[in-house]
Amino acid sequence: MIGTGSTAKREHAEAIGVRFIDYTAEDVVAVARELVPDGFDGIVDLAGGTSLRTVAPLARESRDVISVGDMSVPDLGGRFVERRLDRANLERAARLALDGVLAPVITEVHPLSDAPAALATVENGHAAGKVVIKVA
Repeated sequence: MIGTGSTAKREHAEAIGVRFIDYTAEDVVAVARELVPDGFDGIVDLAGGTSLRTVAPLARESRDVISVGDMSVPDLGGRFVERRLDRANLERAARLALDGVLAPVITEVHPLSDAPAALATVENGHAAGKVVIKVA
């Protein structure tokens, strides 16, 4: 597994076994081609935009480029997967977490009164884990 991210995310990614490429310090395409010269079996994109267009050609087959962050991925031959943030899926995720199957990384907890700061952390795109708003 190879992942890309900013410097702040390196330690966590490597701790779970990811070969990390820091997009702020390395040429992602050059390093990825060096690591996997024959191309990737698949690419999962969470951000979209320029980052997706930069790495999509690294996939052996364009149909194996999956994005949850960019609905234009079919223009590259890939597939868009819609996230379903409905009650049933949130309850399923909660059950998986309670059963120990999912282990979300919580990096910040904010009181409800600090919700704007919590949202700003998420929106700037650099949260290294989940940002939680504590209601009670």
